[in-house]
Amino acid sequence: MMNKYSKDTLILFIFTINVLSLVFLGDNSPILGLFNKLISIAGLSWLVNYFYKTLKFKNSSEGIDLNQHKDKYIIKNNPNSQFSDLIDAAFSLIKDISHDFEAGIYFFQPDSKLLELKSFTSEIFIDSLPLENNFIEKLNGDNQQNLFYQKDNKEYWHSLFKEEPIKGSECVILQPIIINEVIAGFIVVKSDHFSNVNENNQKIIKHIADIITIGILDLDILEKTINNKNDQNQIFDLLTDINLSQSESDILNKFRNIINYYFEYDCLTFSAINKDGKNAVIKLIDGIKKNLPSENSFNVNGTINGLSYIKNDIVVGSNEQYNLFRFSPNEKNDFSQNNFLSVPLFLNESLWGAITIERFTHNNYNNKDKDLLSLIARALQTSMSWFIEYQNIYEDAIKDGLTGLLNHKTFNDRAKEEIERARRFQHQLVFLIYDLDKFKRINDTLGHPYGDYVIKTTAKIIKDNVRSVDLVARYGGEEFTVVLVNTNKEAATTVAKRIVQNIQDYNFSMNGEEVNMTISCGLSEYPKDSDTLKDLIQFADEGLYKTKENGGNDVTIYSSISG
Repeated sequence: MMNKYSKDTLILFIFTINVLSLVFLGDNSPILGLFNKLISIAGLSWLVNYFYKTLKFKNSSEGIDLNQHKDKYIIKNNPNSQFSDLIDAAFSLIKDISHDFEAGIYFFQPDSKLLELKSFTSEIFIDSLPLENNFIEKLNGDNQQNLFYQKDNKEYWHSLFKEEPIKGSECVILQPIIINEVIAGFIVVKSDHFSNVNENNQKIIKHIADIITIGILDLDILEKTINNKNDQNQIFDLLTDINLSQSESDILNKFRNIINYYFEYDCLTFSAINKDGKNAVIKLIDGIKKNLPSENSFNVNGTINGLSYIKNDIVVGSNEQYNLFRFSPNEKNDFSQNNFLSVPLFLNESLWGAITIERFTHNNYNNKDKDLLSLIARALQTSMSWFIEYQNIYEDAIKDGLTGLLNHKTFNDRAKEEIERARRFQHQLVFLIYDLDKFKRINDTLGHPYGDYVIKTTAKIIKDNVRSVDLVARYGGEEFTVVLVNTNKEAATTVAKRIVQNIQDYNFSMNGEEVNMTISCGLSEYPKDSDTLKDLIQFADEGLYKTKENGGNDVTIYSSISG
């Protein structure tokens, strides 16, 4: 049987012969000429139609990112194979946290009643563990992270790891994988030195375990909800996608693509509830963008897009069933028919947002659509939870916990970037280092809580006196650093002295105790004093100590003491 491509080829061949005959043979016969002209007209009509279909196909393909990048969403034809890819992605992420980390994952096997090693990054792990293992017995069983040091567990160390040289600085994280309140396995992460393990990377490892748990549970849900294996794979990929660096916009666009792939709709709306619980803000809209609220938000009461917020549940319906406006009573009703499906989104068991799809036709959404969109919503909830938690982890990693300023390491990284930018654009930078005068007396006489209050207040005064483009960090203890961007030392000196004066004038008061504080400052300039971070910090520090020698409560410019 001839397929559509063979037919198109035959038509093109006949049309080509016809054109050649007209060119080379001419109109020798009136009948033959008329016949050739009719074939030419038919051929031209076919060409126009073929061009239109090709262009339409191209445009529709460009409208669906998922089809252009299908391999991004379908890894293999087997969800179990995809789960293996999830484990590999988890291990890759663990190695990204620290190259020093080695990881293994164990799952409980009912037949052997052992925890068996399923995957690993190094050969150091024991192949199987009994449930009576000393480390496992010490776990709480409440899915809390557990960190063990080799020096404290010397006699049990080789119950986890094969014989290898011991330094004494090693530690291991055992993160349970909990399914239906039962321990199903463990992620085991070993570090050669305990200093490489901190609270933030422990949080990430816990979240990796949570994602693996979700993946295991969702495999069963997928089998029951979606019959098509390729469809299962795509949704499973969403449910178990590990990408900590995605933005909120990246996440929503990815889910727009997957919903576009599975559903016919005229309008798709992602929205999020405001803190007042009465209004929702539109995060993303795809499709027909008519009658949208001018301020990009809408009242959840009395609107189709607000129904799932009000009912706190999935809503399938039409404008005939619910006599409501889409977003606002002020909108013009251009659609006589509106069938919709809306699913609420929950983060940390609290209502966060909603997905709403609308068809301005008589075609309604059914229970299968409801189940599928619910599953996609579940995946979106997981991705958004990751995003929010990552933002918290990222903030914790780059900022000082007491003041909210940049921490020492982040300041050094950002300062190097500013030096490179200043070198590229030929502008100046000024480095300031501040240190509170006689701060030790505060901790000694009024206690550390009062000392913390002074440091936090000082940080705020400094931050309030510089621009948002400038860098401000707590460099350690009662010491602060500032980089004033695209500023010369004359302008910077004015800023530096204003900060010194504001702190001198501030009345520090807590729990009925009042104190007055002063602060000292040193200043260096890029590129006049140096073009390296190390020197600029050192020179500003020398200016600071010169201020201290002179009694404090002032600013010293490095160039004034360097000769």
